[in-house]
Amino acid sequence: MLTFPNIELDLVLERQNNVTLCDMSVDGSCGVAISTGQLYHEKQRMQLCLLHTLNSLLQRSEFRKVDLDYIAENLHNSRWLNRHRSLFGFGNYDINVLIAALKRKNLMVNWFDSRRSTACLDFSRIFGFIFNIASRGFIPFWTGHHWFTVRQIGAAGFFNFDSKLNEPMPIDDIVAFSDSLLAKGAQLMVVVEPQNVNSYLLK
Repeated sequence: MLTFPNIELDLVLERQNNVTLCDMSVDGSCGVAISTGQLYHEKQRMQLCLLHTLNSLLQRSEFRKVDLDYIAENLHNSRWLNRHRSLFGFGNYDINVLIAALKRKNLMVNWFDSRRSTACLDFSRIFGFIFNIASRGFIPFWTGHHWFTVRQIGAAGFFNFDSKLNEPMPIDDIVAFSDSLLAKGAQLMVVVEPQNVNSYLLK
């Protein structure tokens, strides 16, 4: 069940962490209320796209940088030369941190075979999508990878919660959107609840 944060906390987070909460109408525009509710969206800071991705997926400020650093340190016994995050402490967490973080929330991560079309997915059994794409890095002249969340918000449909966007963007055709990214070399992780781990693919 989707849980939205309370308004007082939202105002604090918006000032401190570059968080946007907006009322989204069914056609995807921000503003007056024929509203599907409040959408939680964090904007990009440093190399913390995985942090923003997790919180957007869960639609609340669930994880902090210190939480992901702790997970990374527990995955690798070296605090300083840790292959699961940036050497410089900017973030840049890898998929192992993603999997471990969502496991704490009783969610499972499944890699999607990019040779297939996402038309084979049963979207009603999927909690959300996490994409990983090539991206110009936080450090000049360095190319890295960028995480972002796509998920369905009730009857309003699918939204792109990329932290590089000013606000969540509605997606008219989730299959066309996803297949286009996969064709360009993106990786797709399908996030499901445990009871759906063997049933999110259509026969």
